[in-house]
Amino acid sequence: MAVVFSRQQRDAFEQRYLERVRAMRIALDRELEGHISALRVLSHSEYLASADLRGFYEQLHRVRTEQPAWSTVALLERNGTQLFNLHEPFGAPLPKSAVEVALLARVAASGEPAVTPLVKGAVSQAYTTAIVLPVQLRGAGTRLLVLALDSPVWLRFVSSVPVVPGATMTLLDQNGLVIARTLNPERWVGGRVSAVLYAKSRETPEAAYRNVGLEGQWFYTAHSRSTISGWTMATGVPVQDVERQLRGSTVAMTAGATLMAALAVALALVFGRRISQPVAALAQSAAALERGEQPPPAFTTPIAEISEVARAFDAAAKRLRAREIGLRESEAESRRLAAERARLLENERAAREEAEHANRIKDEFLATLSHELRTPLNAVFGWARTLRNEHVDAAMMMKGLESIERNSMAQVRLVEDLLDISRIVTGKVRLDVRAVDLAAVIESAVDAIRPAAAGKHIDVQTMLGPSVGTIMGDADRLQQIVWNLVSNAVKFTPRDGRVQIRATRLDAHVEIVVSDTGQGIAPHMLPHVFERFRQADSSPTRAHGGLGLGLALVKHLVELHGGSAAVDSAGEGRGATFTVRLPIGFGVAQPPVAPAHSGVSMPAAAADVSLKGVRVLVVDDEHDTLDLFRYVLGRTGAEVETAASAAEALARLEQRRPDVILCDIGMPDEDGYTLIRHVRRLSALRGGDVPAVAVTAYGRVEDHVRSREAGYDMHITKPVEPGALVAVVANLVKRSSA
Repeated sequence: MAVVFSRQQRDAFEQRYLERVRAMRIALDRELEGHISALRVLSHSEYLASADLRGFYEQLHRVRTEQPAWSTVALLERNGTQLFNLHEPFGAPLPKSAVEVALLARVAASGEPAVTPLVKGAVSQAYTTAIVLPVQLRGAGTRLLVLALDSPVWLRFVSSVPVVPGATMTLLDQNGLVIARTLNPERWVGGRVSAVLYAKSRETPEAAYRNVGLEGQWFYTAHSRSTISGWTMATGVPVQDVERQLRGSTVAMTAGATLMAALAVALALVFGRRISQPVAALAQSAAALERGEQPPPAFTTPIAEISEVARAFDAAAKRLRAREIGLRESEAESRRLAAERARLLENERAAREEAEHANRIKDEFLATLSHELRTPLNAVFGWARTLRNEHVDAAMMMKGLESIERNSMAQVRLVEDLLDISRIVTGKVRLDVRAVDLAAVIESAVDAIRPAAAGKHIDVQTMLGPSVGTIMGDADRLQQIVWNLVSNAVKFTPRDGRVQIRATRLDAHVEIVVSDTGQGIAPHMLPHVFERFRQADSSPTRAHGGLGLGLALVKHLVELHGGSAAVDSAGEGRGATFTVRLPIGFGVAQPPVAPAHSGVSMPAAAADVSLKGVRVLVVDDEHDTLDLFRYVLGRTGAEVETAASAAEALARLEQRRPDVILCDIGMPDEDGYTLIRHVRRLSALRGGDVPAVAVTAYGRVEDHVRSREAGYDMHITKPVEPGALVAVVANLVKRSSA
């Protein structure tokens, strides 16, 4: 019975020490996790994201003042080179870190933190331990953030646990070196623990056994190894102290065994329960703390040591809980800031890419515009110089003049397209909506394209249904839509190809379909066909010229009419089909009108018109225009007077009343609107009712309206054909004399 009692007592002592050391190991893990969490928060610093090492250094200095356990913090390269160390001023030369390069490489590769063995600090030369965490430095990749915790920090930690008199607490690293020891720490820190303790700590995570201590005395030893750090927490109680207690209990029990056996058994049970119940409660608290839960409230037992440990657990749990809450809040805020920073960086990147794309489009457009402007100018300039400086025969002169005329008209169309796009973008396009004979509009546009198609032997077919009839719209703009679609088809159709134009009425819409047997459209370009300045080939070696505005104008003008435009192609080399749907509209406000042509066309007999005796006053600040109009009108017999300003025109009007005034709008000092208002305020005898025509480069609908409101009888847009100019003057003279 005495042997059994003694063994039970010894087992109870060992279990008690094992529970105590396990609780200390759990507290150790929580302490390390707290430091790791703090480092994780710092790894999201905006200074790392912007590669501002000095700012990060100063931030760590501020944090260190709130963390008395931190010895220093350093930022390392993978090879151990220190970028900075809080022990030294920023930028000071530093030796390589004492942390093993292999461990640094392992942490950088795994992305997970690690706890080092005991080392001597490269700067402080004191025994220290470190926590290593990988961080991302913008533009430089992975670096290592190292938090140093000196040996005295861990001595204070192990000394904070109440122990029985004579007991020793020891903290050893992965290599069996003493990190902290409550007994003779100044002698043993940095040295090796006993071979038995080191072997047992590597062999099993937890155990209780007898062992010879560093001073040579025997201990009842218990250890528990951390899975986070690989460190081991051990405690030892001198064997003689335990045996003394056991012997005293055994002797007392043996002395009364013969007389009070029953009482001895009862006492043994009571004594065992007195030990086991508080130890079980303490084990529950340790388990709860290990799971990260709140342990039960502190309890009081007759065993002073267990009561003290329970109270220490309770206080540690509250501190850890408060720290975890603070760290979670800080980490959540850091993540929010990091997400916000990432969102702003993404917005900045997208905006930068969009601006760069816009710049590329602008540069390509300017290069194309320069090409499209200079190409016809080259022909005009070259032929003008040739005809002026060389003697050429009549045939060559006619060829040169045709080239000048053709390229001048190309310039006119280019400028008109640019102006139309500008008006559409700024919302200044106005439609002159009235009932329009759509079949006549289509035929007129196709007739204008036939010469270019004939030059390439392209068969242009029109299939206009008898029910097409009239629709509500702007005749000029509708003709522009059809002309752009057909000219585009002719441009991209090879010789001997075919272009077909069909128009049919479908319920409340009219559908115009322009198809060709041309080069077709690649699938990736189909969604971009109607975009401004977009072309399938914008390289210097492209086969077809143009600014890429025609189809964009078609889409905008069709949508202004309340319709839609679409394109389809089976692929490159298989032709393309453009479909325009236009609403018919309701009611007929005015009789149907035929399409109006841009500019004023010269009648068939204009070349034979005589203006003999007709007095014409031409007002323009451009002398070349004055010379041209003087010659064109003068050869028909008109008496032409010119004025280069509004003031000069009024003076000539006072001297001699003209029959017709041709006036520019944009002039210095006083423009053409101001001049005509002055004229209309004069009496009829002084010329206040003289017919007047605005001849100007301003060609918008609102410009026409403004000219009529100012007092002009007609508005024609430059450039104007010479025959058209003669026809206009003759028409006004005839009208005023009727």
